[in-house]
Amino acid sequence: MDTINQAIVVAHGSATAPHYGFLQKTYDKRPYKPLIEELALRFTITDTTDLNYDSAMVYSLRQQEEHCLLLSLVGKFFLLFDSIVDRQSLVEQPATEEARAVFRAAQQYGFVPIDRATLKRRTCLVDDEGGTKTVWEALFDRS
Repeated sequence: MDTINQAIVVAHGSATAPHYGFLQKTYDKRPYKPLIEELALRFTITDTTDLNYDSAMVYSLRQQEEHCLLLSLVGKFFLLFDSIVDRQSLVEQPATEEARAVFRAAQQYGFVPIDRATLKRRTCLVDDEGGTKTVWEALFDRS
């Protein structure tokens, strides 16, 4: 959690008075382009990011299977889901060659996978009501 909280403070400038302007700036710089280019050699990729709702770059990956890859704009953290539509089926232990290929590539570029239990943990990032946001809310979802 220390690594996640450090990334939050660096990205937002503060955990208690966060600035969200970095999301658009980071997205526009396409910092994860090398990873996406490598994955594009194997998958058909569609960027479905909506910065009104996402704190991550969101990609649909298709080959024989469909996956949804989220790359956090806060730091080098990622999630892989079995479907672009259903973000309930988180891939924690990749069982197929396609999922393993995504994990290998993401980890090769320094991304850390986040598991379901960690997604529910509280971070240092303060929300509008004075509570703290979960890892899911702080790293991937603004809605």
